[in-house]
Amino acid sequence: MWLKKLVQESRIRLTTWNIETLTSKRVELVNTMKRRRVNIACLQETKWKGKKVKDIDSFKLWYRGEANNKNGVGIIVDKDLKEEVVDVKRIGDRIIAIKLVLEKEIINIISAYAPQIGLDETTKKQFWENMDGLV
Repeated sequence: MWLKKLVQESRIRLTTWNIETLTSKRVELVNTMKRRRVNIACLQETKWKGKKVKDIDSFKLWYRGEANNKNGVGIIVDKDLKEEVVDVKRIGDRIIAIKLVLEKEIINIISAYAPQIGLDETTKKQFWENMDGLV
């Protein structure tokens, strides 16, 4: 019993979701995370403008977007882990990273939305240079 409890306490569930807009899907996102017991979700295509942190229900969302209705990334963390976030890095509207300290372990989580076919090579090159610099 003791070993099972120890293992369960240290389990973290992660997911990623191309949400296509946070505006109409906040409730669905939180409900899905609760139902599936997800602790951290990396989000792409949030389509929210700004560089902010927002409380949604018992979760905390860090996000970054530069234009309405285009791109944007975020990371949402549940109530059990949100106070463990010690650093947030936002790089443009395609990369966001958080650092958590859990007991004596450091965990880095990155949410990235890579440029797709049809975008210019300069945009793609800049994205990969930013990723290299972060990792």
